[in-house]
Amino acid sequence: MKANWPLFKIYLLFGFVLLIVFSVIMLPSVYWKVIMPLNEFLAWSCAKLLGLMGTEGVSSSGTSVSSPTFGVNIAEGCNGIYALSIVIAGIVAFPARWLPKLIGLLLGIIFIMFLNYVRIIVLWYAGIYSSFLFDTMHLYVWEFLIIVLGAGYWYFWYEKFVKTR
Repeated sequence: MKANWPLFKIYLLFGFVLLIVFSVIMLPSVYWKVIMPLNEFLAWSCAKLLGLMGTEGVSSSGTSVSSPTFGVNIAEGCNGIYALSIVIAGIVAFPARWLPKLIGLLLGIIFIMFLNYVRIIVLWYAGIYSSFLFDTMHLYVWEFLIIVLGAGYWYFWYEKFVKTR
């Protein structure tokens, strides 16, 4: 156990940071003042992106994006916050200097949010063509991809900004 203590401490800190981040996200004031406006911004900006990509009649209202043929609601869990929370906990828990951590956090936010835009746009087009394809991609494929790519981002951060050569 003594030989594994440093790694065990990282795991404990990771769990503790994740618990704190999730607890903060669950606070009603954070939910209504941060999470819901984020969801509304995602809906609005995805509607604009879809319009720029040639999709006709797309609009947003609150957290919904709709057109005459299809619509989605950006609900809790569909905004990338949970994947971002895991990335944040991994970076904060890892023993590194604060500058690489801050760089990792900033780039992680950008990466996960970009990835979430890709996810929403892909799901939009999948939903237009097939409800089965939309459900499968939404519930299974993208859930897996977001977590794996978040872990891949953490590894990239470690390799490029932390690992000593």
